[in-house]
Amino acid sequence: MNTVLAGIPPSRRPAVLIGATCVLLLLATAVLLPRAPPPAPQLAASAGAGDAEAAVRLDARVEQRSGNEVLWQLPPAPPRAAVFVAPGCTIRATDFFDASPGCPRCAGLPEERRFTRAALRRGYAVLAVSSRAECWSLGAGEGSELDAVESIIRWWTQEKHPQLAAVPLVGIGASSGGYFLSALAARVKFSSVAVLIAEGVYGAMAEIPAGYPPALFVHMPKDAERAQEVEASMAKLRAKRVDVREVQCKDFAVSAEFLAERIPGLSRSFADALVDVLRRKGLLDDKGFLKKDGRRTRWKEAALEAKVLPDGFRLERHVTEELNLAYAYHEFTSLKNTEIFEWFESHMNH
Repeated sequence: MNTVLAGIPPSRRPAVLIGATCVLLLLATAVLLPRAPPPAPQLAASAGAGDAEAAVRLDARVEQRSGNEVLWQLPPAPPRAAVFVAPGCTIRATDFFDASPGCPRCAGLPEERRFTRAALRRGYAVLAVSSRAECWSLGAGEGSELDAVESIIRWWTQEKHPQLAAVPLVGIGASSGGYFLSALAARVKFSSVAVLIAEGVYGAMAEIPAGYPPALFVHMPKDAERAQEVEASMAKLRAKRVDVREVQCKDFAVSAEFLAERIPGLSRSFADALVDVLRRKGLLDDKGFLKKDGRRTRWKEAALEAKVLPDGFRLERHVTEELNLAYAYHEFTSLKNTEIFEWFESHMNH
């Protein structure tokens, strides 16, 4: 310090020392004070994109083939691509479409329906197939689900809607559906695939087949073990010169605005009341983050006890899904639609 002060006139040294002390205090404050939590994801895209997506009405066609329930819808204009969807455990193809004359049983879960609407708006024909049981099976023999779905895709693109044979085919699968898609892509020609909240079956593959499609991994790093497995899968694919990329989904604070905006039919007044109950019951931390995964958060019981749950409430699965999304451990997400479709569209010629 004496060396530093040596070149400063004695009359100015007190002012210099005070100034330096203030700068150090400001730096220490910036480092030590707690940082604000990350903001909730943007609720809407640009007005133009939002208006176009809102104009898309979900109205699926439904058929049973080879023991699997098959739902599909074509875009309003001639399709530019087709997307195969493999849902996760307990999620059905009917969760990707709203209830409609063509599918009165459809449930339209918030994240799944947003993906479908975005796909249709961008000109994708959408094919969603339910697993025969609660989760997908990965056996490869005759009559297997892999064999059945390969046949379903061929029927849909070559017989039912032969115009789809001329456009690129992409695939998206989540959790159990991600494992299934990663195996299916070894036998069906996809332009690219998106594997959500799963590392795929690449570790069990003796060899990555030549021509395997580019693979995007969308996962939630809070699940640290799965994140490591995703990294291992990416390394194995890279070693075979398969184009890969990852997109990470982080947690965020729960807000009434987020819940009411993303769940059709959920009123803002109930969303406000629910978030208030979550806070008062200690289910949120002091920054508004869930302390547990939505599946393990007893939000419905808390809402019933607080007498804020409307009579005949039928959106339990929808609310739980959005709470899972906010906790960001294991859930299908449409928050990364832009990255997913940009991935598909950058590999259409594969």
